[in-house]
Amino acid sequence: MYRLILVFLIVAATMMFFGCSEDPSAPEIIQSDQVTAQFAKKPSPNLIGTTYTLFNFPPLPDPAGSNFPIFWKGTISFGEDTYGLYFLSHDEPRAYSQASPFYEDFVIHEESNEENVYMKGWNAGVVTYANNIPDPVNFLANGEITEAYGPFAQWQGRSMHIRGLVYWAFENGIPTGLPERAEGTFRIN
Repeated sequence: MYRLILVFLIVAATMMFFGCSEDPSAPEIIQSDQVTAQFAKKPSPNLIGTTYTLFNFPPLPDPAGSNFPIFWKGTISFGEDTYGLYFLSHDEPRAYSQASPFYEDFVIHEESNEENVYMKGWNAGVVTYANNIPDPVNFLANGEITEAYGPFAQWQGRSMHIRGLVYWAFENGIPTGLPERAEGTFRIN
């Protein structure tokens, strides 16, 4: 019994010594204020847009002068606001392979002026053909926003995700082996 009382006294003394110190000069902040302040610093998550891009073959030159060609060019809409969008492919697209990985840069710009850039980034993904030609096929990519300006400035450094369907081009009712367009969902969080 003596040992049990001794253990309780040691625990109580330790708790009083380490657990009962308070800095009277510290401002009182309740937990809900801390949580609110933490989320106030970040923009709303999940900016979601829809994309519609056409396949360009032969590819177009990049208006900014990079060495990468534009294989996909179209639009992206965030709610009622529509912007121009193009992808700078680092590799030639593969026709009819089971899974075609890709790595590309993207640029979101004013719809009527490619030189007025709002966002740049990169993404890497895969198109899964899976022998379903001429049916549309899935694509999925993940990447990062590397530059953001104007209405998108708050999204710089955020991750992006895009997924959707690639539709095949036909000539005289026969698939050409090249994609025609892609439609997808573009999400930033």
